[in-house]
Amino acid sequence: MKKSSRLFCGIILAVCMASFSFFSCQKMDGKKKSDITIGVLSFLNFPEERFLAMRDGIIAVNRILEEQGYLSYNQIPPNFVKVRYYDTLDALVLALKTKEIQGIGGLPQTTAEYLCSKDSSLILTFNYDMTKKRRELTFVANAYERLGDGFAFMMLERNSALRDQLNSVIGEMKNDGSLTRLIREQIIAIRDGHEPTAIIPEKKPGRKTIKVAVTGSLPPMDYVASNGTFAGFNTAFLAEIGKRLDRNITMVHVSSLGRTTALANGSADVVFWTRSPAVDSSMISEDYVAFIERMKSINSTEQEAYAMDILTQGMTGKHFGDPRIVDASKDRPDGAITTEPYFFDMPVTVTIKQ
Repeated sequence: MKKSSRLFCGIILAVCMASFSFFSCQKMDGKKKSDITIGVLSFLNFPEERFLAMRDGIIAVNRILEEQGYLSYNQIPPNFVKVRYYDTLDALVLALKTKEIQGIGGLPQTTAEYLCSKDSSLILTFNYDMTKKRRELTFVANAYERLGDGFAFMMLERNSALRDQLNSVIGEMKNDGSLTRLIREQIIAIRDGHEPTAIIPEKKPGRKTIKVAVTGSLPPMDYVASNGTFAGFNTAFLAEIGKRLDRNITMVHVSSLGRTTALANGSADVVFWTRSPAVDSSMISEDYVAFIERMKSINSTEQEAYAMDILTQGMTGKHFGDPRIVDASKDRPDGAITTEPYFFDMPVTVTIKQ
């Protein structure tokens, strides 16, 4: 391990043992680290304070993932103690460039890699290894499920029939391999340097129309070109959904925070993406106590158990061993429902290269 990596691990371990108190006496760009702010794309039911509460758990879990070879650092990330929400990705990048914030957090790794490929002044502070096979019932699998984000369609509760239809199509596309192909062609390839292309959903007279709110804030998964035209994975995926459901698809451009408004005022029937639990939350609703006991057995060391507990407290306000049901959803307002996730990614931080 490089000297800098050993130093970083030592710092993080010291932080963990001191109840994760941060380096308030050190300075960066003339500011105390206690003043450092990280920008995040707006969540819908998860205030900035809750995102900040997850910080200690993220650090503890990431340190273990690094030790097990699932995470590597490119640059020491800013030790933020403030969080500020922004409604667009462009606003986040501008805030970073003008030093209004010192990092962009919570971005899907594919979006972060896309940003860095377009702007050589940006860097991912760390990478998750998404190629390694995660054994079932291990700390790593649990950490990926708790830290990671599933991306799903969101709609109002009264549209549960449409939710079920979308779930059916998502399941079909997973089973026949077409969803994997679209992700490979329209997300992975774009992240590696290709340009998104527009796949226009076909429209036929007499068919019902589904209005879908698209933000363009998570390219290449959710992409809108600078001229306002829709392109990339979102168009390809929605075109396939329209074909399989025999529906016309109309896309509506909204901001991240505007996703709720679009559903409430009827300008959209469905939001293209919302962050959802990486796994179906119904798996824990029937017998949560048994779930907790199973999760405890996953953590083979006290250090792993402590890391997972502090992460769970930050996400839900409850201890890992709390027998009450945990709702880990961070991006779904009251009165809304979501489909099963169609895409999964790990959140990372982007900052300016040192």
